[in-house]
Amino acid sequence: MWSQLSMFTAAGRDSVVKQTAVRAGTVLVVVSGSPALVDTHVEKALAEAAPGA
Repeated sequence: MWSQLSMFTAAGRDSVVKQTAVRAGTVLVVVSGSPALVDTHVEKALAEAAPGA
């Protein structure tokens, strides 16, 4: 599993985006968005993309 946080300012507002990549065999799942939502949904995304991983 690999993750990165990106912080940026647009129109005077600060934002944080998390991107996480998980590899299971030949399947690579990349989830991007709010850090809390990425943490919540990355395992489900992997389970749907690579059943049994």
